[in-house]
Amino acid sequence: MHGATRAGGIPPRMTRIAHVSDLHLVERTHATRRGLSEVRLRYLSFGRPIDFEARVVCAREALRLALASHPDHLCITGDLTEDGIDAQFEVLAEVLHEAGVSPERTTLVPGNHDGYDDPRAFEKALSGPLSAYRKTSLPGSVVVHDRAAIAAVSTLIPQSFARSAGAVDRAQLTHLAALAEDAWLRTRALVVAQHHPPMRHLAPGLQWLDGLERPEPVRALVERHPHLHVLHGHTHTATDRAVRAGRDAQVFSVPAVVESAEPVRVYEAAEQRLRPVGSRSASPARARERRRPALATSAASV
Repeated sequence: MHGATRAGGIPPRMTRIAHVSDLHLVERTHATRRGLSEVRLRYLSFGRPIDFEARVVCAREALRLALASHPDHLCITGDLTEDGIDAQFEVLAEVLHEAGVSPERTTLVPGNHDGYDDPRAFEKALSGPLSAYRKTSLPGSVVVHDRAAIAAVSTLIPQSFARSAGAVDRAQLTHLAALAEDAWLRTRALVVAQHHPPMRHLAPGLQWLDGLERPEPVRALVERHPHLHVLHGHTHTATDRAVRAGRDAQVFSVPAVVESAEPVRVYEAAEQRLRPVGSRSASPARARERRRPALATSAASV
């Protein structure tokens, strides 16, 4: 994208977006947990060390790297906390504040981990410690920049901590369809920030366990509108996916902050397109990488 020019050699205007995901922050006092709360935390950590300081350090470093790219906007696509208790959202607010993250230029969305203690915890946090981010991060929020518009979508659903699925409800789908058809927004790259990918697992049972319920409507919107793009987390890997053969990638994921040495991706939006800057990487270095089942691909998705 850096080398692209308009007729006459004038570079196109661009909007730069930084992307991080899956911080999995824990509270300072996690060692005092007992009973089911302790079992849940250990289960959800899946062998990752439950170390408050280490996870905060990872989050701080990821945010430092993201802001060093001088983005116009920052997207943090879910699993902000390990199991969504109030104290963990307070830690997140502290980390964001210390990093100097601008609420007006940041979109936060919840992941499945952010609702295990209380499915309404993220919404409550947006009226509490994360209130500065409410305007940009409440599901349905849209932030418009010169060359891009960022829409916040929640895939969080009530479920047991033994399941890691998500869904986009009908109201959000209707809202996304309206945004995609909006004449003013169609002149920009429309970037949807959500936690779960709009793709299917290879095994149908894994879709119920770990995927997006009924991903087809979201994917259909992406396929129908070339200016619509999705940034997601959940998979803990960096991928670029096209939804139709011969078309540029429109669905992008990023390695997990909690376990990757390269947890930041940067994109540039121009002329209704969103393209990554630099190479992809999903190199795990800070902790043992969490393995997830492969997502289904076909001739129309890579």
